[in-house]
Amino acid sequence: MEESKREYFRQKLLKMRAELIEALNKKYNEAIDLGNDGIQDSADEAYNIYNKNIMLGKVETDALKLQLVEQALRRIQNDTYGVCIECEEEINEKRLEYVPFARYCTDCKSELERRGVIKM
Repeated sequence: MEESKREYFRQKLLKMRAELIEALNKKYNEAIDLGNDGIQDSADEAYNIYNKNIMLGKVETDALKLQLVEQALRRIQNDTYGVCIECEEEINEKRLEYVPFARYCTDCKSELERRGVIKM
């Protein structure tokens, strides 16, 4: 991959990382604060616990995405960005545009998902 494209994706990933960190902090704080606004009956408490679990699940999903972004940034530093970690072929730039932290080419990702090896 040429240097200008690599820099483009690096900037895109850095922006994505900043947005994910901001979203993680916001969602985590909202989950922690949920139900701390006064006296609750048992129905309110159950509802708040349910919502807190949903919000924490979203935090977990964003944390996983953040890890993938960090890995992609390391691959840029190691000059292995844009190369499938399964078959070592180049990942299509259209795929990287849509999923800049992609680790697999479309064919390998589809095959690994079919076999149940990966989900994200």
